[in-house]
Amino acid sequence: MDPQVAFGPGLPLIPAAIDPVRQDSSRPEPRFNEYPVSSNLPGVTDRLVPWKVLRDAAAAGGIPRRCIEIRKSDISTLDWAITITKDAVAQAEADNPSQSRADIEGDLRKSLGPEIGRCTAFWERPDPGQDEDWIEWVSKLLEEHLVLDALAIYPRRTYGGDLYAMEIIAGDTIKPLRDYRGGKPAPPNPAYQQMLWGFPRGEYTADAEADGTIPNGYPADTLIYKRRNVRASSPYGFSPVEQCLEDLDVWLRRRAWIRAEYTDGTVPAGLLRNTANNGWTPAQVLEYETALNDAWSGQTLERHRMRILPPGFELEPLADVAERYKPEYDLFLLKQLANHFSTTIAELNFTETGGLGSAGYHEGQSDIRERSATMPLYRWIQALITQISRRHLGMPSQLEFRILGLEEEDEAAADQVAQNRIQWGRMTLNEDRDRTGMPRYTFPEADKPMVMTTRGVIFLDGASQNAAPGQRLGLDGGNPTGQIQPGGQEADSAAADEDDDSGGDTADDGEDPGNNAGNSATDTAVKAELAAYHRWAKKNPSPRRPFTFTIVTKADAPIDLNTEHVIFAGGDTSPSGGDPVPKGEAADSWPGWDRDQDAADVWAARLQQALDGSVNTDQVAERWLAQQAGTAPDAEPADDAGDGDDQDDRTDAAVAAALAFLLAGGVSVTTALAPLLAGIWTEGWAIGAASVHAALGGTPAAFPWNIGDDAAARQTLTTAMNDALTAFLNGRRDTIPPIADRRLQALARVLARARVAGMTRQQLAQALRDALRDEPWARMTALTELTRAAAAAARTAYQDAGITQWRWVAEPGACPICTANAAAGPRTIGEAWPDGSDAPPAHPNCRCYPAPS
Repeated sequence: MDPQVAFGPGLPLIPAAIDPVRQDSSRPEPRFNEYPVSSNLPGVTDRLVPWKVLRDAAAAGGIPRRCIEIRKSDISTLDWAITITKDAVAQAEADNPSQSRADIEGDLRKSLGPEIGRCTAFWERPDPGQDEDWIEWVSKLLEEHLVLDALAIYPRRTYGGDLYAMEIIAGDTIKPLRDYRGGKPAPPNPAYQQMLWGFPRGEYTADAEADGTIPNGYPADTLIYKRRNVRASSPYGFSPVEQCLEDLDVWLRRRAWIRAEYTDGTVPAGLLRNTANNGWTPAQVLEYETALNDAWSGQTLERHRMRILPPGFELEPLADVAERYKPEYDLFLLKQLANHFSTTIAELNFTETGGLGSAGYHEGQSDIRERSATMPLYRWIQALITQISRRHLGMPSQLEFRILGLEEEDEAAADQVAQNRIQWGRMTLNEDRDRTGMPRYTFPEADKPMVMTTRGVIFLDGASQNAAPGQRLGLDGGNPTGQIQPGGQEADSAAADEDDDSGGDTADDGEDPGNNAGNSATDTAVKAELAAYHRWAKKNPSPRRPFTFTIVTKADAPIDLNTEHVIFAGGDTSPSGGDPVPKGEAADSWPGWDRDQDAADVWAARLQQALDGSVNTDQVAERWLAQQAGTAPDAEPADDAGDGDDQDDRTDAAVAAALAFLLAGGVSVTTALAPLLAGIWTEGWAIGAASVHAALGGTPAAFPWNIGDDAAARQTLTTAMNDALTAFLNGRRDTIPPIADRRLQALARVLARARVAGMTRQQLAQALRDALRDEPWARMTALTELTRAAAAAARTAYQDAGITQWRWVAEPGACPICTANAAAGPRTIGEAWPDGSDAPPAHPNCRCYPAPS
């Protein structure tokens, strides 16, 4: 025991036990809360808001009712299914290690098929007594949750003990009872009472013990009572309607004030000043004032009539009070109300002003709502129905109720993380198989870390023996031991097909050319690069950008090579055959380089996520394979190009057929890309504006917004720059479909390979998803479009400042195209640079910047 000292803490008061003490500790267990004395008696409650207030607030119409209906329609129309749990599949795999996963899942479906059918039939019509199907039943459930957060379900049973219906009871008639600790009384003690006309009319037990066990089966007086917002201080929930009452009160009072203005108000814009020239007494003035207000009060038409004032009165207008009528305040109140129901103002048919950029803002708000509110609610309902089915319907533990689409999104996010780790050698294929519970691959390469590039796979094991430090491991060159698994002609063709009109083309699709001087297989690499050029030239007869060789020099080139649209490696010649292209020099400092790469990472992840859910890949794979199954193999076409490359011609025809199939099926990613590209351009524009401001003012650059928050970035712009951004966004609308079409071409290439590779539907669907969430493409697009918008903002800012000339500042380690532009010296704004560009970017992934001259 601590001694009693001056100014000490003092001994604690000895607890006076009011509850039974435990035999092992001689102390009572804690109560859950300090509940009202005799709280189980009628009329005693700790509810702060009466149930009727919540019902009235939800039934009064207006914004809360609209929000409730939106949330109900979000969920009630979703597809659902009774499925086998992942744990059940994993356990079956552990019990049968020699069987494949497909066989195990097939056996489980066969054995559990009758139970799946029985449970599915019940939930298709959960309350036959009220003739309610799933949509009607779950809509009623959501009404009780959103209005009261008091969900009462009565499992009505037949006299034989079978479950007949799940009847939803009005939650405001149910009073939760307490045991002496303040918790839920365990069966067989009553846990709930139904209060009708102020008096208990029925008692009901909880549907399970505290540990989840069921004593003596389920009696007929069992009741399910659930709250989503569970609190330790109260047995009642906290519904969105109850949370919004304060904001709803402000909204209703504002609406009442506006309504009164049109019914009871007088002219509020001015007063009549009595100059005393008429000699009226105060009583006469009061009589005139009363008559005038009686004539105009609530009479809108009467206020617009001409009235002659008597002598001695002058009209004195009051200060303008227009802020009371500004719609921005009403929009603010709408946001406050919608926030309680996790809806957006766009769903209420209200939009922000701001042109194309506002679409990205609303898309971002929708994504936030999906993550923070919609998905948790989906999972809560999913878990609730699963629990009810297992307890009351006798559903086996190997099954679960699942709202379709949720797990696919989770798996897609996890697969994306795994793909990045595998692609950069941080995880092997077998480690990923272990993560998903799938059997390991037996070939040794599955246990080796690798780096995946656009042109092939490099195994890190032994890579140092294949090339000296500083040399690039290429698809053919620098690969004497075959450590790189070649992507072949198709991989090169795919890289060439990704040619973006916004930038130039290179032989290796943007890979660092490195130093090939000591390459022991240079001849092979030169041949491979020339083959890639021929394929590119055939696909781009009138290119907008030159083809850049990274290995082939002018000395290596054939005599008949058309050098009009070519830049050779080593700075041999420019596309026009002029002076040698200089090597990259030390680049100037550009404030945007402190921001653009981080922004590109954020937007690239969003692009991947948006594209991943933009196409029903399972449906596309099933339709494509079904269509291909009924056709004979294509005959080998003649080589129209005369270059002996029949394989390329066959591949082109197959890709064209697959692309036509996608277009005929209405497959499109334009809608998914549009808001994100608008957001990228908006943030890129803000980065450019802030960088120019810093460069011209000689001050450090400031970017006062979070990366990826394009709405906040736009708020940093001046009015003139904001208007210029709107014009830029509107001008870029037409470039969105071509960017989206290149993603469809990537899908078409996957479909073209499916039949030859013998892919199953699942394999093809996964390959299509991988093509959609292509990380290198997403980052290239994000970085390139950020640069484009930043350069456009710089152009506008320079012109506003009276600057007429600028120079090309090449990024560190720039390519020959950009170093040639930098060496060309200043240009008048709008004049073309040597490569034909009028501003950066000159090619995909270009980060160059136009500086004032």
